[in-house]
Order: sequence, then C-alpha cells, then structure tokens
Amino acid sequence: MESIKEEVIKLSDDIMRHTPVENMTYAQKVALPKIGQPIHTVVISSVNERDTGDEVVTKIRNAIDAKSHGIRVDRLRKGKEQKVIIGCKNKEDIDKIVNTIRETDTTLNVEEKKNKDPLVILKEVLTINTDEDIIKAIKTQNSRLVAEIQEADWRISVKYRKRCRNSFVNDVVLQVSPKLWKTLTEESKIHIDLQRVPVIDQSPLIQCSRCLAYGHGRRLCKENQDVCSHCSGPHLRKDCPMWMAGSAPACHNCQVAKKDNYDHNTFDKNCPIRMKWDKLARSSVAYC
Repeated sequence: MESIKEEVIKLSDDIMRHTPVENMTYAQKVALPKIGQPIHTVVISSVNERDTGDEVVTKIRNAIDAKSHGIRVDRLRKGKEQKVIIGCKNKEDIDKIVNTIRETDTTLNVEEKKNKDPLVILKEVLTINTDEDIIKAIKTQNSRLVAEIQEADWRISVKYRKRCRNSFVNDVVLQVSPKLWKTLTEESKIHIDLQRVPVIDQSPLIQCSRCLAYGHGRRLCKENQDVCSHCSGPHLRKDCPMWMAGSAPACHNCQVAKKDNYDHNTFDKNCPIRMKWDKLARSSVAYC
C-alpha cells in the first residue's frame, strides 16, 4: 500500500504539469486534432446480383437526379459485392437520397449507416481501478460536470486499455455519447479515484504495428514481416540500428506514397498520410 501511495503522489505531480486547453499557446492549440463534420452514410445495392458497381451508380444517378433536386453528395465510392457507398455532410441530403430511391426505384436496396460514438482517452489511470470503477467515478466524482447529461445521452463503455511504462497505471480508452464527449474534452481533466487525470479526444484510426498500414491491427495483419516505424527496415524499432544511432527517421507510408518529405516516424501524428486516414476514420463518427 505504501508503494501505491507514493505512486499516487508522483502521478498527481506529473498530471498537474499537463497544460489546460485555456492556457495553451497558439502552436499547442493548432496541434490539437481537427474534428471535422461527420459524414452521414448510406449503402446502396441492386436487387439484381448481376448488376455491376457501375450499373448501380447509373441507377442511383437516374433515381435521385442530384442536379435537379439540389442534393449535395460529398463522397461516393464502390465497395465490395457491387455495393455503392454515398456520404453527405448534411443529414437532409442523405434523407432525400434515401426517400427518393425508395420511392422511384424498387430495384435498389438502401441501408442507412449510423455514425459511431466518439472516443476519449483517460491518461495514466491507476490499474487497480476496474472498468466499472472508472465509469462509476465519472458519474459520482464528477457529478457537477455531468449533471446536465440526460439519461438518453448517458452512453459510456471501456473499449480497451493501453499499457504505460509505469506498471501502476494505464491509459483507458472510452467510447461515449457525443454530448458526453463534448463535456469531457472541454473540461480536459476529471476525477478518477484518488487522481485528477487528463481526458483527451482519441482518434478512431487503427494502425497496424506490423506492416504500419491503416484499417486493421496486428492480430489481423496478413503480412509476415515487421516493418520498422523509424527506418522502414524489416525489423521492429527497438532493434533498429539507425534509431539507436540517432539517425533521422524515414516514414514508411510516405515513401510508399512517394511523398517528397518523409523525415518523420511512421506513427507521427503530423504525418500527412496518417492525417488523411485520420480524417477519413473520423468522418464516420458522430461528434455532435
């Protein structure tokens, strides 16, 4: 117990050094993740399984006549099994598409996709706290903060935990309702047990630690060889001779994309390839 008390005191000192949003410099605020407007999505397929993706697109164009109805489509792509995915920033536009297709073309199936709840990460929470402990603490120890959250908007669950160098603590990733996400991220720190911990927006982007690509994790990776996030060599960063020698990094994904500037680590949050994928991942999240 004595060692845990010492860790709590040390952690409290460390946490107090985190800069609140209102005290950040302009450069620090600019570095914060950019939360874009969510994309409302529908998946459209043909009743006739022989129809190609191009034929489904043609049917959609004929059915909705976007130019005449003033419908604004922000994203259109062909998916697997001849399905077409359409995305609109405006909910009214996506509703027009759904209603118009259902009224004018019975040969098309329309499936509306619901946007996911956003994620937040609680930094350096004592590992002794269970998932139930953390959720209870958010509601009871921060009651004034969450007092205006209605029961219908009280959605919160622990998605996963990330190990820290200090074994006494870990980072906890939560999935929460949009209103709870807004409340927590604006507050920037909340009380959990004997701590006041930072709470930060967490990107939904998944990046593989083996091949360094996006959209899947190491467990589902089909590659057999690790790729170094520092030099792009066939090894892990911890075994990288260039990293140990202090040489400049070379981003694997930027090199694959033939970018002129790739002098950064592949996990760097400012990597242009990562930022592009991050924006795409966030487009299916309901932040408001």
